[in-house]
Amino acid sequence: MRILGPIIVSVCLIEMCAPAASDPLGESGEAKLAAYQVCHPLAAVDMGPAGSGSATECNGIVRNLDSQKSPDNLAIHCLESTLARPEGYKYSGTCVQTDHDGDKLFMTYEGANDGQQMKWVGGTGKFADISGAGGLSVVAAPAMTSGLFAYTLNFDVTWTRKPK
Repeated sequence: MRILGPIIVSVCLIEMCAPAASDPLGESGEAKLAAYQVCHPLAAVDMGPAGSGSATECNGIVRNLDSQKSPDNLAIHCLESTLARPEGYKYSGTCVQTDHDGDKLFMTYEGANDGQQMKWVGGTGKFADISGAGGLSVVAAPAMTSGLFAYTLNFDVTWTRKPK
């Protein structure tokens, strides 16, 4: 026990004197991310030849494809609105991405058949002052059951810190 006391005190002093952890995202940056999601329809309205509108809820995980430490391994929860019209589809979504510390990153996206865009619009904790944007593409997974479907959101994002 006499040996453990000084060791424990030394470890505590090192921890207290160590510099604060650096910001994992930095002042600005870019990353290639993929959100792997499983979704289920919440409601749909069929308007006959005029098309339809639907709401979908999705849950999954976001992985960093650049092997960067952050952002990576975030849980993602999204609500999406889809408008199907004779001339094509339009999408819009709102997402919350949550990291292992519980900090949240807020994301929106919208687009049509010819392309989609995403935005980071702030968050909590380490993500509070983040602003970012980038392109978004969707890859549908093979069909699951009639009540579930899956897809991957691939997005390239560039971000900066909002001035305080």
